[in-house]
Amino acid sequence: MSASVIVHQEGMLLHLRLNRPEKRNALDARTCAEMTVALESAAKAYRQDCSVRAVLISGEGKAFCAGADLGDGAGVYGDGFLERLHEMLQSIVQLPIPVIANIQGPAVGAGTQLALACDLRVVGESGWFMVPAANLGFALDAWTIHRAQDLLGGAVARQMLLAAQRVDKQQAQDLGFANAGTDADAHEFALAMTKRAPLAMEQLKTALNADDSSYGLNPRAQDLFTRCWASDDADEARRARAERREPRFRGR
Repeated sequence: MSASVIVHQEGMLLHLRLNRPEKRNALDARTCAEMTVALESAAKAYRQDCSVRAVLISGEGKAFCAGADLGDGAGVYGDGFLERLHEMLQSIVQLPIPVIANIQGPAVGAGTQLALACDLRVVGESGWFMVPAANLGFALDAWTIHRAQDLLGGAVARQMLLAAQRVDKQQAQDLGFANAGTDADAHEFALAMTKRAPLAMEQLKTALNADDSSYGLNPRAQDLFTRCWASDDADEARRARAERREPRFRGR
């Protein structure tokens, strides 16, 4: 079985490439776990001798990441997926070195969450962002919601989350959410990060992410989060997808 994540070190830059092109790099628990292990190894290398000073995340094939794997028994419907996903996202946020997302194709759902977790983003001509959670009957955690508000702005976050609207390359650039660029541009940008003063970069990233620890759902939102994941609507979305029809949501 091939690795779901290709890990390659180039000098002080660590490359992590999602390697499930047949699934458009959709995430399952195994892929998230492999990413977390690689990120923890990067943190250890930085702490030991600063031999890793930046991470560049990309996707094999035409998609950056198509979101959670929606196949039966895998991904979002599998045991432990949400826990592994959140562990991976927090590993990125808490890593003491900058993480850059190279988005040369769609970043959907969990793919947008992955992009949000990264410190910097480079988006190509084919790149765009979308979170269709409401179309699938899924709830989102407080961290994702607040991070989207912080990085995209409240109005755009509402359009993305409530209306499931895309944020394309131009809008992402206009918002300052991402730099426009090719694979080569992303590579050059990430290499430049390795030449910055490591301790200064760590301090800046830590300060920029300081408010993340205060994110949380209020009691009503937390109750709705739990009910949503166990709802008939979530099951209906799953059946509708399998039967290639529009879901009929009933609010329960």
